[in-house]
Amino acid sequence: MGSAKTSATAKPSAKRSGPSEVGPGLFVGGRKDASGFPGVKFCVLDEAPEDLSSTEHIPIYDAASDRAILRNLDRLAVAIGAARSDRRPVLVFCGHGIRRSPLAAAWYLHRTEGITLDAAFARIRSARPGIETAREWIGDLSDLEGP
Repeated sequence: MGSAKTSATAKPSAKRSGPSEVGPGLFVGGRKDASGFPGVKFCVLDEAPEDLSSTEHIPIYDAASDRAILRNLDRLAVAIGAARSDRRPVLVFCGHGIRRSPLAAAWYLHRTEGITLDAAFARIRSARPGIETAREWIGDLSDLEGP
């Protein structure tokens, strides 16, 4: 699933109940959080969930190349921004809310607030301990570290 870096740097998972708010109206969570979430839901898993029809699926990671899918991260940031401009709460979710959904939320914060990805991940980690930053699980970060 990720690079070899994962086993050496994985953070212990903290007990969580429900999604974590990482910005005004922006939540990060796992698949279990999606079924009861009252707002807009974006799934960033590799495969679309069949049982969550009201969810928009935007995959953000290509396991074959061990890279983030930059065009989808940008597309997702625009979609989150549109939902937030309508004051709708947004949940970005993946399997457990540890890797992909924090990356998606960090990218949104990076693009909309102009903060570094490291600062965005630090904010997310303060709300959701146990996440992994992109540096901890993606092997090729060249797309994310550009201008």
